[in-house]
Amino acid sequence: MRRALMALMGTAAGTILLVGAKAGFSSPASDPAIQPQAAKSPIPGADGSAAPAGAPSTGTDPQGNPAPGTTPTPGTKTATTQPAGTKTTTAPASKPTTTAAKPPRTTMKDGTFNGNPIYVEYGNVELSIVVSGGKITDVKVLDSPSEHSRSVQINNSALPKLRAEALAAQSADIDTVSGATYTSSGYKLSLQSAIDRAFQG
Repeated sequence: MRRALMALMGTAAGTILLVGAKAGFSSPASDPAIQPQAAKSPIPGADGSAAPAGAPSTGTDPQGNPAPGTTPTPGTKTATTQPAGTKTTTAPASKPTTTAAKPPRTTMKDGTFNGNPIYVEYGNVELSIVVSGGKITDVKVLDSPSEHSRSVQINNSALPKLRAEALAAQSADIDTVSGATYTSSGYKLSLQSAIDRAFQG
């Protein structure tokens, strides 16, 4: 009798364990808590609704412009629109102003023009010319070596010859007077500077 009772209790305990096991455990395939993410429904949008198919990526509105509060991705261009009816105008390039160079004179200006003082051995030689009708009509000696009697003697002979040559040549391209090399050299240089001033006007 005791053995029969023990066997009955063992059978009852096994049955209870079996029923409890079936009721407490479910198949992994039927448990939604452990299903893969891909099997679940789409992630809802910011407003709780699912994003429609073909909608732009996160961070842009339907026109492709950055949504408020978002930062555009580097390297992307944002489309800009211009109001209808507006015209883009470009200011014309300004032309550089040029000043025409004054052409050089071809004739000497009338008047009196002083030449540069030229230092030579024993003193200076300085001339002035008188121009009338575009031609040299006179050459005046403003200064010449005169400290030594020999210099005065040489100049008294050389200066009139140099003047005659200058009037005949109408330039400083004249010959050197023999025995008055220094005076002739200074005479030519001072005469040329006076002629230059006459052409400059």
